[in-house]
Amino acid sequence: QPTFVITVDDPQRVGDPIRAYTMYTVHTRTTSPLYSKSTFSVLRRYSDFLWLYETLSLNNPGVVVPPVPEKKPVGRFDANFVQQRRNALEKCIQKIASHPVLQKDPDLKLFLESDTFALDIKHRKAEIAHEKGGLMASIGQSVIGPRFYETDEWFDRQKAYLDSLESQLRGLVKAIDTVSRHRSEVAAATGEFAQTVSDLASSDVGQQLSASLAGLADVERKAQDLQNAQAQEDTITILSTADEYARLINSVRMAFTSRIRTYHAWQQADSQAKRAKQQHETTRAQGKMTADQIPRSLSQVAEAERRALDAKTDFEQVSRLVKTEVARFEQERIEDFKSSLEAFLDGMITRQKQVRLELFRRGHTFTLMFTLHSSLPHGKTTSRLYSRRSARQLQGRQESRPSLFPS
Repeated sequence: QPTFVITVDDPQRVGDPIRAYTMYTVHTRTTSPLYSKSTFSVLRRYSDFLWLYETLSLNNPGVVVPPVPEKKPVGRFDANFVQQRRNALEKCIQKIASHPVLQKDPDLKLFLESDTFALDIKHRKAEIAHEKGGLMASIGQSVIGPRFYETDEWFDRQKAYLDSLESQLRGLVKAIDTVSRHRSEVAAATGEFAQTVSDLASSDVGQQLSASLAGLADVERKAQDLQNAQAQEDTITILSTADEYARLINSVRMAFTSRIRTYHAWQQADSQAKRAKQQHETTRAQGKMTADQIPRSLSQVAEAERRALDAKTDFEQVSRLVKTEVARFEQERIEDFKSSLEAFLDGMITRQKQVRLELFRRGHTFTLMFTLHSSLPHGKTTSRLYSRRSARQLQGRQESRPSLFPS
């Protein structure tokens, strides 16, 4: 299977203040023979990713297409939001390119390597509208048509499971977001405390105590940086994964919906075949069909029955594909959450070790200096104590040293 390594970086705000948008650079390295080059880069905006997602969903019924992040009309140029969206878009396009079915789709190739994408996409939209009719506008909407009665209990069980999983993931996203915000608030409070201690160290409290307070302020600033890093890590690891799979559940539902569409297409083709056969038999029984017309009428009946059989085969294939895709979804969900949790815990442990080490180092120095400062008589300084102690030690060494010229 060909490999793809895709990165999305360098987000840039372009356009006038009213219609501004963010443009991303998409870098691709691939071994696929479908591409003329092995390495190439293009510029894409969010709406381009959204078009790719909708088109791939339409082109590949039954496939669970990795979703793009949701739209956000307010605060979409905030630095943290842009970074989160960039990361989500990168994961999305990498998963699409790694999918054994989607990586062969010509529209993915168009997205990844076209230098005239704005023009090409207009032609593709016209082609899709001609081929699929109004299906493009119905992506993500409920199916309109005869009532569908499920005959496979597996799909009913999966729908109930997805509802429960979505509720749990939404709750997890909310909880992690709350923890991340609280961690940022703690970091801000730690920074204020560090600044207060630093200001106190600058006041007239004595040289030794001032140095100790300055050291404590440094420790608190370090703790603030680590708290901010942990809050950001919460968003990058667990939160982004939980949010991704909460959205991915909707893609699974869309795969289920595409199966229902193929079922309706089968039923429609089957009804047409039955009408064609009934019309042939009625016309022939009434004697309104000449001998020359019989072969043509039989050919039309055979063609209608063939289309009905093909539609039934499509429905059965999509049903099997959906089951395969759900199994793939479950496997990737377990692996992704495991990787995210490991990265989250490893980062937390590393940062906690850094804080403890810094506290121990600074605290040990602070304790020694504070003890020494407290043991001095009032008004004396550590420098005077050091001077007297050094003088006594020097005198002691001189007295114990043997003389070269004994008297």
